[in-house]
Amino acid sequence: MRTPIVPKKLFPCIVTVITLAGLSACGSTPEPVAAPPEIEVVQPEPEQSPPSAEEWLQAAREARSVHAAQINLLQAAKAYLNADQPHHAGAILVEINTQYLRPNDLALFELQKGRFFASLSDWDAAAQGTENLFNRLTEQEDRMQLLWLHYHTAVARSDHFAAGLQLIRIEALLTGSEPPNPDESEFTDRIWNHFRKAPVDIWRSPPREAAGSAAGWFSLLQRLTMVLDQQMTFQNALENWQRNYPEHAAQAIVNRLLADPQLQEPPERVAVLLPLTGSFANQGEAVRFGVLSALVEQAQENVFFIDTSQFTAADIAQQLESYDIDLVIGPLDREAVDRLHELEDWNYLQLTLNHPSSEGTLPRSSYFALDLAAETQAAAVALNAQGHKGVLLLAPNTNRARALADLFTQYWRENTAQGHIRTGYYGSSSEMRDLIRSELKVAESDARKEQIERILQGPKVEMEFRSRQDIDAIYLLGDAVQAQLLNPFIMSNQSAFGDRIPVYANSTVNEQSQTQDEGDLQGVRFADAPWLLPAHERADLRSQLDSLIAGWSRSQQRLTAMGYDSMRLAPRLALMRHLEGYRYDGLSGQLRIQENILLRELSWAMFDNKQIRMAPIQYVDKNNRNNL
Repeated sequence: MRTPIVPKKLFPCIVTVITLAGLSACGSTPEPVAAPPEIEVVQPEPEQSPPSAEEWLQAAREARSVHAAQINLLQAAKAYLNADQPHHAGAILVEINTQYLRPNDLALFELQKGRFFASLSDWDAAAQGTENLFNRLTEQEDRMQLLWLHYHTAVARSDHFAAGLQLIRIEALLTGSEPPNPDESEFTDRIWNHFRKAPVDIWRSPPREAAGSAAGWFSLLQRLTMVLDQQMTFQNALENWQRNYPEHAAQAIVNRLLADPQLQEPPERVAVLLPLTGSFANQGEAVRFGVLSALVEQAQENVFFIDTSQFTAADIAQQLESYDIDLVIGPLDREAVDRLHELEDWNYLQLTLNHPSSEGTLPRSSYFALDLAAETQAAAVALNAQGHKGVLLLAPNTNRARALADLFTQYWRENTAQGHIRTGYYGSSSEMRDLIRSELKVAESDARKEQIERILQGPKVEMEFRSRQDIDAIYLLGDAVQAQLLNPFIMSNQSAFGDRIPVYANSTVNEQSQTQDEGDLQGVRFADAPWLLPAHERADLRSQLDSLIAGWSRSQQRLTAMGYDSMRLAPRLALMRHLEGYRYDGLSGQLRIQENILLRELSWAMFDNKQIRMAPIQYVDKNNRNNL
């Protein structure tokens, strides 16, 4: 820790004090009487607290050079940040003249500036200018603060790989330091918790230049990924890692994984709980077709179908016990999910084909919902990831549509700090045109034109309207018929100036019987299960089932894809619950498990001249739009 730079005018005083002390030893004194030798006791110097921000400011005021003043101001800003007073630090940082700072001082200045922006949760500004500061900082305290700054920035950005790397660097810097290294298990658990959430593609090709602790972590995550990708033997993969890294801190993690009986062997006896009779029989049969298709490929025989419409929860529990079940897939319908949740001794690994019960989740259960609620949230995630800042929702005035709009809006407001969202509801087709003109501010533009014509009292004014510029995406929450009516109004009420506002929709617009001969959906982008879109690699399976199942609708095809994926996930389920960044390319989407919820990333397509073509949504450049 630096001490304040002493102003020159204090030097004479200090010299005078030293001189007087030295002269006092030159006078004549009587000879000392001999005394027995004393044992010298060395008193430890009391620990000095670092200068306060106010002391640094005082030193800056008294400094005789501009450079000294700037250095003391910089140290004052640092002290304020250490004391959790960022606004005081910010007021000082804006006054520092960096042209008087030396290279090492500039590195310290950039660090404090980054820490200040981090205190405001402005993570982009916090990261700017701090990427390559580590070797330019000379004090360990400053280097440590830089690493923690990078760690918190990575966490705020959900960059779990970068967060784990920063923790490894922090742990290495703390080794052999005073105070002693904190609890090693705490660091190990935190690193594991980040790396297990990192995107799986990182572990399929981990960086080769990793050394030390990072090399062991990368090897572990790569092996776990290979277990899932190639269905390798779990125990052999981890025991080989243990032999290669016997002293690695992650041994504790590996021991916990090896002690989990559900990870030892893939499930051999599977129960599938579906409504095979009653009002949901068509949906249950659609899922069953998918399960059977997967079984043909997996050559697994010990699978038992149980009709949830025919048995009570107690009956089902008794059958599961008698079959010695390892894994349960289902139930599908909400009533059966709620009934099974009431069982007290539910200890099966389970993939439920619906949302959790209103009473909560079961500890060994994951939840795979294939409905518009999950799809709407996935659409909000996708539009946010593509950089959209202003979204207009158009929805029918129904309870269901309002619930979906609320779900989309809730996600948007929680995850898009600089974005905004509007919602317009229509009660009938006759209200659609006026709603769109109002939401895009076309009606206001026409009103201004009429006002100008009244003032001029002459011939009609030729004026091209401009639609609102703070909307850069429109999302439709209605079905295919409603989208066919809305889209022409949206296209005709956009200004000829500037970029066209893209229109997005949910999977309900992809209903073949309603859209195959219609051109009113031109340009509409929609998300759906990859299996139902062109050029999918398993199109052969769809063709086979299409020839076998009469009247097989698109909604039933999605359920079939769900059943197929559920069976394919069965041997991977237990480990995927630990490795949240792992994605499985399924028929129903890219699938991963986060906090026991199975999330789907859908594929995007677009209607183009009455055909459907793949159209991944791209990043949106907002530089030419005005946020009003």
